[in-house]
Amino acid sequence: MYKVIVVEDDKIIRRGICQAIPWEQNGFVIAGEASDGELAIELIEREQPHVVISDINMPFLNGLDMVRQLKDKTPDTRFIFLTGYEDFTYAQQAIQLKAFDYLLKPVDTSALLQKVKDAAAEWEEASEKEKKITSSMPILQQKFFRKIENGDAQLDTEKELADLGIELEGAFYSCLLVNYAYVSESHSLSLKEKLIDAASLYFGEGKSHVLNAADNEYAILLSFDEGDIQKNQFAETLFNQLISNEVITMTIGRTYPNLFEVSHAYIEARMAMDMRHIMGTGKLFSIEDTVTKSEKAGSQFQSLENKVAEQIKQGVPEKVQETLNQFIESVVENKNISLADLKVFTLKYMTMLFFEIEKWNKEEIKSFNSSAVFKEVMEMDTLTDMMGIIQRLIQQWSELMYQKEDTDYKSHVDLAIQYMKENYGDSNLTLQKVAKLIHVSTPYLSNLFKLEKGFNFGDYLLELRMKKAMELLRLENLKNYEVAEEVGYSNPQYFSICFKKYTSCTPAEYRKKFK
Repeated sequence: MYKVIVVEDDKIIRRGICQAIPWEQNGFVIAGEASDGELAIELIEREQPHVVISDINMPFLNGLDMVRQLKDKTPDTRFIFLTGYEDFTYAQQAIQLKAFDYLLKPVDTSALLQKVKDAAAEWEEASEKEKKITSSMPILQQKFFRKIENGDAQLDTEKELADLGIELEGAFYSCLLVNYAYVSESHSLSLKEKLIDAASLYFGEGKSHVLNAADNEYAILLSFDEGDIQKNQFAETLFNQLISNEVITMTIGRTYPNLFEVSHAYIEARMAMDMRHIMGTGKLFSIEDTVTKSEKAGSQFQSLENKVAEQIKQGVPEKVQETLNQFIESVVENKNISLADLKVFTLKYMTMLFFEIEKWNKEEIKSFNSSAVFKEVMEMDTLTDMMGIIQRLIQQWSELMYQKEDTDYKSHVDLAIQYMKENYGDSNLTLQKVAKLIHVSTPYLSNLFKLEKGFNFGDYLLELRMKKAMELLRLENLKNYEVAEEVGYSNPQYFSICFKKYTSCTPAEYRKKFK
């Protein structure tokens, strides 16, 4: 149903319009009526009708002044004016106000109904057009940013922004990029609303726009008056607000005095974002944070790469690990190796290490599914993850070499289990602590537990502690909290919870079974 409101100071005419026309049969509902323009304003603002039928010449506030006041509050409402012959000059003003149409009194009801139908049809057409524009706007925004990235020489930034409905005025301009983890369309829209609200609250209405820059990325275009301090404070405030509930990375472009230069700020924010594989995800940083500190970075990378390859061929895993650490430090310091190049590096040396591992492997079963790991690398986007894979391969290679050379050699897992058996009563016993004591990385030891024993560190420690607790409850006359302390639990309540999950009965119930 389309909403119609009637504004007419003549009660008889008003009643006739409301009651003599079969509105509902034609898809309309009378949403309200008023006797003058002043009373109608509040009604129209509240109801947001599709069509308003209004007399022009009314006491207190005439129809034309009413439309002038409602222009920005109900921009989609269509107004049809009723006027007498003597008020024809008013009709001319109505046309200037872009009223939908006007009719001369006395009004023919069938003609009025048709005008209202035409107005509703125009409203529907405009609404559909607006929906299409709204749905295509993210694509148009992304195309704008692609033009900037591609260095389009014909790009008129200010005109493009105007075509996108973006107006910004201020002493300074800049751009922030927000990269987020996609959850759902509703989540993306909710995040966008948060960004809009935060920017509007900080800078004021009309000083910011949030645009779709790429998949899972929003660009915030800003205009402000206080320079870098204001921009940076906003970025920090926004990041801290979002990071508790969102997985986001945020980058900042530099500040510029002209609107057309906001494209430079975007490029800088984009360049910074493209270095998140080195800088790390879930962080806030600027283009300045990613600037290269060494002009010799390229040759340095090549030298370290060659050194890694040579040391792998020489069969010295300790030296390979040492050189790899130097490579990582160089990448972090210089920040000018692309994500694609890092993946190539990782895949290249993974292949070499796979070969060495299989050469030393005593067992027929392959220790790694190389195709699965290759796929995993292609989906990675951080230096830490990629180098972690290479480090784990180096450690496994090293272990296999020593097993070959020393029949009395104990694996890292065996050493870990031996330590755990001797120290299960330590309430601070963790995977990290054990890994450090046997001189391996935490992820490596975790993976090795699963690979060699078929269970993880936590499960083994729980089983070790529970079996000892069961022994103490059967054989010793100790209180529950004493048993808990003996097997490494500083909190007796948590011990009881773990014990029940493991045995399906409480410590007290278990003790009774053996008395």
